[in-house]
Amino acid sequence: MVHNNIFPEGNNKDVKKQNIQIQTYGQRLYRDQTFYEYILEFLLIFISNKGSETSKTKDNGFSFPIHLKDEKLAYYPYPRMGLKRFVFLSRSEPDKRFNVDINALEDHRDYLKSKINISDSNISKEFVLDILQDLFYGFNAIIGKRSWFAQSLLPVTPELIFPEAIGSKKFRENLDYQVENDDVDFGFEFNQRSFMARGGEVYYLHVLQGLVGQNELKNELEELLRKLIKGVPQLSILSNFIQVAWQEYHYPNQPDKIQYITKTMEWIPSNYRFRSFYTVSELRNLLSSLIDPLEKIDLLGTLIIFQIMRMMSLQASLKLENEDNMEWVIDLTNDPNGQIRKIATTSYQRFEENVFRAVHTADINTYKEVAKREEADIYEDASKDTNRLIRKLGKDIDFIIPPKGANMRFSLNEDLIKLLVIIIIKPGERMLLNTFLEKCYEQFKIIIGPKEAKLHWKDKIDFDFSPFDNNSEKFQEMLKDSGFLRDLSDAISIVENPFKG
Repeated sequence: MVHNNIFPEGNNKDVKKQNIQIQTYGQRLYRDQTFYEYILEFLLIFISNKGSETSKTKDNGFSFPIHLKDEKLAYYPYPRMGLKRFVFLSRSEPDKRFNVDINALEDHRDYLKSKINISDSNISKEFVLDILQDLFYGFNAIIGKRSWFAQSLLPVTPELIFPEAIGSKKFRENLDYQVENDDVDFGFEFNQRSFMARGGEVYYLHVLQGLVGQNELKNELEELLRKLIKGVPQLSILSNFIQVAWQEYHYPNQPDKIQYITKTMEWIPSNYRFRSFYTVSELRNLLSSLIDPLEKIDLLGTLIIFQIMRMMSLQASLKLENEDNMEWVIDLTNDPNGQIRKIATTSYQRFEENVFRAVHTADINTYKEVAKREEADIYEDASKDTNRLIRKLGKDIDFIIPPKGANMRFSLNEDLIKLLVIIIIKPGERMLLNTFLEKCYEQFKIIIGPKEAKLHWKDKIDFDFSPFDNNSEKFQEMLKDSGFLRDLSDAISIVENPFKG
């Protein structure tokens, strides 16, 4: 079955049998996926070997296989459960540790001790292993109250980007540790998608969509991402030392055995292509800017959320009004009684409503027949994965304020202003402030000053645009305080991306 309204077109899934939020925004954007799990899932797909679901041919990873743009894609991560257990088990809650894993870790550490040589008799091998574990744990990204196998680290090296693993309490409680027992490492559910719920996959497919026909940019992005996540080779060496030791101990008859898991990707709306050119350009500008790697990883995570919100805004507008006209009014005035506050609040309310209203254009009847669910429950679930998801993501990156309470609206802090400058302006280049504001509107429908407000609401003859003057002045102050704005004269200012590589 070939669909002309999804990407990749060769996905043979019957779209109308999916829930209405998936029909509208792709498979899938899900309420429980956290900030870091978007970037981790995206990078996991990027580094993993990939190929067509129907072919046995795989690439070597670190790739965007645009030649498979018409195929349903599969990727093959390496779980590295020995390394993951070493990092997280002893720090996890005691009631979520199982004997099979405790015994496996004890044996793993004993074997690691046999491979360590220490010249100083005052330093024990146990201490060295504790230091190594603390080193890795210091890069924790997702801990919470999760079991050790559901925790994650920052993507500072490829070996530390783990796929989702969900363990059954009943299964692992009844499992005894034995050498060469595959269930010790693979007795998990790797495709439940409870945490890495396909949000990073949606973003990966969108980037792939934007790279079709752009081989030079594809190669550039692949190299930039490779450099970002291979920037600390010493961590790769240590990671491989721990995982390889586990392989040698647990699989003594086949120490080179590497078992990959298989995961398939689904699809996104073809409408996302209308902003994919901007997406890959913004991604390139960020990755090619000379910024501390850890800060760049955080900025990349924020960018992914920012762009996904924009993709959903675009799709909602096209579904409801057949044009991209959903504005993002930014309130920078800090005036609870001001007109900008009222305009921004009203605009944001309409934005949320439209993101939810768009699911009403989906085929609910076909889904109802398949799912055997009540219509009210279907729409309640859809709200959780659309307007309420947008609200959660926006608050996660401080783009939607206040964190709690009424009068929700879009705003910008120093970090988001920095991100906008970096992704819109190439490293080392500059542009006029007016041009920068135009680009913010062109790429994100962001309205800060009066010029963009007048352009957007050109049919509103009696609309008072004067409050946007103060908003624009506040924005200039924030740009200047952040070191991105220089005045050439009283009338001319330039915005600069100073992070030239």
